[in-house]
Amino acid sequence: MKPTRDYVQRRFDEFNAMCFGGELRPIPVRLSRARSFLGQITYRRERRFFGSGRNEGFVLRISTLFDLPEDELDDVILHEMIHYSILSRQLRDDSAHGPLFRSMMDDINRRFGRHITVSHRRTAEDNARDTAVRQHLVCRVRFRDGRSGLTVAAHTRLLPLWDALAGWSEVGEFRWYVTRDPFFNRFPRSKVVKVYRVDDAELEEHLRSAVPLMREGNAVRALR
Repeated sequence: MKPTRDYVQRRFDEFNAMCFGGELRPIPVRLSRARSFLGQITYRRERRFFGSGRNEGFVLRISTLFDLPEDELDDVILHEMIHYSILSRQLRDDSAHGPLFRSMMDDINRRFGRHITVSHRRTAEDNARDTAVRQHLVCRVRFRDGRSGLTVAAHTRLLPLWDALAGWSEVGEFRWYVTRDPFFNRFPRSKVVKVYRVDDAELEEHLRSAVPLMREGNAVRALR
């Protein structure tokens, strides 16, 4: 899903009450199209007399460039709220994801059934374990030089990606499908064309139950 400011603010308030006892002060939410992070807490260090200082001016930043499942987006928000909790209380940790961060993360994961990690990047093991059933818009792409692969579209970007593939001279043929096979959970939902190499036989197997899509102008329908 594509994050909105209202959604992030609402989830911040809900998680603040549920996981942090309502102790976190409200902070501004800023959306960006950053490629370098999914979520980030920014702040400034206000210097005081005698070398002391305080962390002030907190902002929660969320990138809209990535189309994440709702649960993963929520875990990103919670990850950043843990940072905010530590920094706003002027606490020290050994590192950005040191023992204090990990202790708070493990406690929230255990008590509330979350899957927060120290990194926003999903590992191959995480992907293999992800068996949630979600709808995916998948395109099988064959290039003129014999290479093949797939792209998974963000739901809001299906038509622009369809047009981009149609205008790509190196593409010999492509076909879109809708599927709920968990195999495709491991591929990011793209807003620009990005083709991932997949073994043909493996892709064929996972597209076996997929439904082909047909486009007529700006209308797309499933061929059942």
